[in-house]
Amino acid sequence: MYLRVSIIIIIIFFFTGLKAQSIYVNEEPAIKKLYSNFIRWNKEKEFVNGWRIQIINTDDRRKMEKAISRFRYHFPYINNVSWEQVSPYYRVKVGGFDSKLKAQAFLDEVKEFFPSAITVWEKIDESEFIEKTD
Repeated sequence: MYLRVSIIIIIIFFFTGLKAQSIYVNEEPAIKKLYSNFIRWNKEKEFVNGWRIQIINTDDRRKMEKAISRFRYHFPYINNVSWEQVSPYYRVKVGGFDSKLKAQAFLDEVKEFFPSAITVWEKIDESEFIEKTD
């Protein structure tokens, strides 16, 4: 029964002359230029928005250096540890996350050793993003 119906349907399609149809898109020149600019901009872009953990903000350079050492001791698998001076303070930032949710999960671990740690938003090179491995 099903075989008969299938054969009839195939015969109908064969004899009706169904053909593949082509679709042509006529783009406006302004849209084409905008799209090519978008592609070029994304290829040139060096940094993306992301999240880091700021473990300390202090005006004492020795405290900053000690915090970096403590962090490296407790989290040896995190390589991207950096500091900046925004006079008169030193800020130590660690990690690189593409979402606040991932940063927050790591922040919970960091707060055990650095209670004043916070998440901060900044531009990050994509190669600095870390994936948590257990």
